[in-house]
Amino acid sequence: MKMAIVTGATRGLGEAIASGLVEKGVGLINISRRDNENLKAMATDAGVTYSFHPCDLTSATDTEQVFREVGASVFSSGADTIYVIQNAGLVTPINPSGQVDAGSLEASVHVNLLAPMIVLNEMISASAGKSGQMLIVNVSSGAGSRPVYGWSTYCSTKAGLNMLTETVSLELSTSGHDHKVISFSPGVMDTDMQGEIRSSSQEAFVEVEKFKRYKEEGTLRSAKTVADALVNLITETEVESGNLYHINDLV
Repeated sequence: MKMAIVTGATRGLGEAIASGLVEKGVGLINISRRDNENLKAMATDAGVTYSFHPCDLTSATDTEQVFREVGASVFSSGADTIYVIQNAGLVTPINPSGQVDAGSLEASVHVNLLAPMIVLNEMISASAGKSGQMLIVNVSSGAGSRPVYGWSTYCSTKAGLNMLTETVSLELSTSGHDHKVISFSPGVMDTDMQGEIRSSSQEAFVEVEKFKRYKEEGTLRSAKTVADALVNLITETEVESGNLYHINDLV
């Protein structure tokens, strides 16, 4: 039996990844603020298990509690393969340093970096002495590898996420675990997040016109295209732990 835990599966890439996994016969645990009735119906039709666990990823306490419970449950379920897709993320705040409020900084760091750290910690802890191989996917961004004006928080948290992947991979291999962790850079997609980016002012985000052209010229990939590539990567191939996989190399 295969199980997947997906954060941020309410819409966009997270929903598309979750859908793709369900179509492959993988049971789904949806970790989001709100439930997704479409995913629930898909799981029923596919004959796989589905559960929803509300979680506020801006809260370290809530994240720790939810994943402690989910980790214990999934490693007692008899699943031989467990996918953990850390998809939830915030592109905001979009503003140069000196013009960002502390509250939005805190929320971004919590969702983009601290929550994934907590999730990894809880899931690895829950796996101790249990059967089942775990593959963790940290959804990153090209912004984690280059500076972008107005995205100091987003770039920094995604760069940190990439290093988290490499470091935890090293720890897992050194301690003899069979679990793997990778990063995945999905590129630019036609999602609500792109809408947020395009609504930025030129002063806040100097590359805004380039992102508007992506939409106007139809060069944005669909969330489904990107999700299908990731799902095929993790279900049909042997990934190398610690690697950063980019969508451009998969489609």
